[in-house]
Amino acid sequence: MKTCQRCGYPIRGEAVEIDAFSSSGARPQMWRHPTDAGCNKATREAGPGATYTSPLQRHLGI
Repeated sequence: MKTCQRCGYPIRGEAVEIDAFSSSGARPQMWRHPTDAGCNKATREAGPGATYTSPLQRHLGI
């Protein structure tokens, strides 16, 4: 599942690939919602109980 680099929530449907830059040559795949409205919708769908402060906390469910 793709995760948005901007809001940190999963992307359902269309996603925009971000061209990653790395001086080491590694090219991680990064994605984001196509519009700000996509980020807002994902945040609303997460619900009021999802008050995580970082993508790592979201991933771990802390």
